Amino acid sequence: MHPIFFLSMIAFAITLIVTKSTILGSKREYVKKRYDASFVNGQKPGYIHWFWHAMWTCPMCLGFWVALPLAYFNDTGYQTWAATLIIFGINWLIHCAENVMFQSGHLMETLGSKEVINNVKNALKQE
Repeated sequence: MHPIFFLSMIAFAITLIVTKSTILGSKREYVKKRYDASFVNGQKPGYIHWFWHAMWTCPMCLGFWVALPLAYFNDTGYQTWAATLIIFGINWLIHCAENVMFQSGHLMETLGSKEVINNVKNALKQE
C-alpha cells in the first residue's frame, strides 16, 4: 500500500480521538465552556477562542492541521502541499463514511425500537 494511505489512517485516528472520543470529552467540554463564555455582550469570540474550539470539535478543521506535519515529515513521493491535500481528502472521505455508518446505525436503532414499532402498528389498526 502507498504510504499516503497509512498517513491518512493516522490522521483519521488522531482526528477521531480528539474530536469525538470519550477519552478527551472533558477537554472538549472545557474548551466549549471557554468558547461559550467568550460571547460577551453579543460580540463574536476572538480568533484564539474560535481556533481552539474548532480544533477540539471539528474533524475537518483538525484534519488539515494534522495532515500538514504528516505530509511534511514523511516522504510520500508528492510535494508537501499536494500530500497534505491528499491526506486531508482521504481523511475527509473516511470521516464521511464513518458519519454515514453512525447515522445509519442510529436510524436502525430508532426504527427498531419497540415504541416506533407500536406506533406503526397502532397507525395501521386505525386505518
